[in-house]
Formats: sequence, structure tokens, C-alpha cells
Amino acid sequence: MSAARLAVAALGLTLLSGCVSDPGYAPMDAAAHRYFGYVDQSNGEGGYTIRVVLPEGVENPRSAFAHWERRAAELCGPAGYRKQLHTARRNMLMMPGYTPSGYSYEVMGDAWCNDPARASTAPAGPASPAVTAE
Repeated sequence: MSAARLAVAALGLTLLSGCVSDPGYAPMDAAAHRYFGYVDQSNGEGGYTIRVVLPEGVENPRSAFAHWERRAAELCGPAGYRKQLHTARRNMLMMPGYTPSGYSYEVMGDAWCNDPARASTAPAGPASPAVTAE
């Protein structure tokens, strides 16, 4: 009987640890059903706009900032970067008739590479429509 209880307790702890652990450092990819992680895009000013989204259950919400810093360092290389974080929020899930609950932690900002050549060699983001003056 004690072996069965131990097995159930081990299973319960395993399931709970999945709820509070960091999902890992990886790019977001809807096709692979990965809705948490990071995404970046060249901002056309010699840098990148970086967005990091982590699930509500992470043990330390500050890890979203650590993921942002790591991605900026990867993109800009050893010369470093200047940064401006403009979004840091906790997104809530709202459903009529229910108490709002936390959904995710999000950090978004711009990183300008100190080495301009580094920013120009990165893959370009999605094309935006041209604006014409009339």
C-alpha cells in the first residue's frame, strides 16, 4: 500500500512541477503550438523589437526580463546594445461570470545594437505595406 501512495505522490509532484517551471528559452511558434517564448523583428532603426511571453505559472516572473536580455545579447553580439523596455505586464484571462485569473507575463522593448553591421545582417521581419504621400 505504501508503494502505491508513493507512486501517486511522485506523480502529483511531477504534475505540479510542470505548472510552475519555466517553459524554457525558445521562439514562439504557433504551428508547433508554442505560444510562450520570444519573438523578435528588425525595427528598421539598427535594432530589434523583442517580445517575451511566459505563462502565469512560472516560478519567477522576472525570468521574462532575463529571457529578453538573453535574446538581445544573442542578436547584437559582443558589442552590446542599448535598450528601452516599453511593456511589462501581467495579462489576465477574463470570462463572464468568473473571477479574472492570471494568464501570462509579457515583456516587450527595443534593443539597438552598438555594432550597426550586426543589426543589418539579421533576417528581416515581415514586410509592411509602403506608405505613399499624396
